[in-house]
Amino acid sequence: MTFFIHFTNQLHATKVRNLVCAYYPNTKLQSIEKFKLVNHDSNNEKIYIFTDNHNFNTIASELKLNGINSKNIFLIMISESNDYAIDCLRNGFYEYLLLNKLQTDFKLFSDRLNAQLLLDSKRNINNYILIKDHKSTTKLHYTDILFIEAHGSYSNVFTSTKFFTVTKTIKSLIQNFPESFIRVHRSYLINLGHVKSYCSEEVIMNNETKIKIARTKKLALIEAIQKTA
Repeated sequence: MTFFIHFTNQLHATKVRNLVCAYYPNTKLQSIEKFKLVNHDSNNEKIYIFTDNHNFNTIASELKLNGINSKNIFLIMISESNDYAIDCLRNGFYEYLLLNKLQTDFKLFSDRLNAQLLLDSKRNINNYILIKDHKSTTKLHYTDILFIEAHGSYSNVFTSTKFFTVTKTIKSLIQNFPESFIRVHRSYLINLGHVKSYCSEEVIMNNETKIKIARTKKLALIEAIQKTA
């Protein structure tokens, strides 16, 4: 999950940064300039953009002009007056925070966000992902996936009969995957349901593929296998 901040007033930016870091210490927090350089086609990553009323309409227009209209991307306005709420509604963005009760508003927003993340997670567990290429879309159930291999900014998703290449990193691809998947190496995520055997150095999948286990992942793998046994 990523938060982007773009404020005219740096005092506002500091206040929001402090709140984001307090509520979500492990999330990313970047500038709006970084946002413009990133491809935002992920179905999993939640991206929240904070701005103030001085440049809210500008940012909203830029998002629409660039075709950035994902359900996972939200623009949140920080305002000194609730009169600006109408701008949120007009532009299709429904979150706004008032400076004079910023902490309370952010707490409410955080509660809604956490509830949505939990709902998204429940919907996706033991379900499927959609894998798109230039010709078609494949509905791939999690249980059919043996393992995923990282390949730069791409990922190769392997089943027992074929593999798919997707334009996402493993990290962005698997955020809502079920617990039966575990990272055993920087380059590999495996489905424990398709592990044929394992030792301290490698796992062997049902299709006979051998995957090395990183030294730092050995304990987590053993615990995960015992948990799902």
